[in-house]
Amino acid sequence: MNNNWYIFIESVRNTYEAGGVVMLPILLAGVIGFYYLYSSWFRIGSDFFRKDVGKSVEIMRRELTNGNGSDESIRKSISLLEKRRGLLSRELRRALNVALERRSELRDYAQVRMIKTVQYMEQGSHIVAVMAAAAPLLGLLGTVTGMVSTFDVITLYGNQNPVLMADGISEALISTQSGLLVAFPLTLLKQRLDERIELLKQQLELGATILENSVTSSPTMANMSSPT
Repeated sequence: MNNNWYIFIESVRNTYEAGGVVMLPILLAGVIGFYYLYSSWFRIGSDFFRKDVGKSVEIMRRELTNGNGSDESIRKSISLLEKRRGLLSRELRRALNVALERRSELRDYAQVRMIKTVQYMEQGSHIVAVMAAAAPLLGLLGTVTGMVSTFDVITLYGNQNPVLMADGISEALISTQSGLLVAFPLTLLKQRLDERIELLKQQLELGATILENSVTSSPTMANMSSPT
């Protein structure tokens, strides 16, 4: 096992050295891109992989509809949503707590919280896109520098010694390959992240609308707004 790890590390090191000077920025682009990608996954939580994301909103809608938006139905919704983890369930519980304690402030809270939550989910996602776009360009730059090195060798020694030409050609190919290996998964995973953020945004908007309509039409709200 130790020998296998040693061989693997040596292979990676040799590949890194053969790729030339552009391998360091390609590596940095990959590290930065995946760091912000996994950070976004961590912030979204289990909702990133959950297939039944909309179930949280459905649970809340069912309880509020059956209870006519009463305090008891709000408490029951909070209790049921506590069993589900993830960003969507957490934000719905916070909105329900506001509706339970300060119903008149629910609309303002929902609008402000929606903006902050979307910004929270999208934080750093533009950096992932930049790194995914930069990696293949850096690989292309490595291709150019590698071919320039090859032509310099040909100019000095001719094309009779393929061993001297191999370094420049390998630099061109390895740097291009490395840039694509970084960009390809980043692009696919970034697309998945954007789709999940858009889905959660829609569910948050739906949940806020359902909660606002239920609370506004509830008997408690009607008694609060009626003149004494």
